[in-house]
Amino acid sequence: MDLGDRIKQQREKRRLTQTELAELAHVNQALISRLESKTSASTNTDVLKALAQALGCTTDYLVGMYEDEDEDSEQNPAAVALVGA
Repeated sequence: MDLGDRIKQQREKRRLTQTELAELAHVNQALISRLESKTSASTNTDVLKALAQALGCTTDYLVGMYEDEDEDSEQNPAAVALVGA
């Protein structure tokens, strides 16, 4: 799964339209459309952070560092590091 797939999956999970997500993230709806349709495969970090915040997930999830946003701490190295700190 790539960035566009993850954005679309999270958007649909929250029952948002592209327009609603664009408003929440303060970005252009056309950008979301391009990302989801893979017309554009990248974006800048500010947009990525805004999308992650609007979707209630992490930027790490959106860029594919983890397959499942609901992973438990045993599978999530960042969570393990925080618990052990």
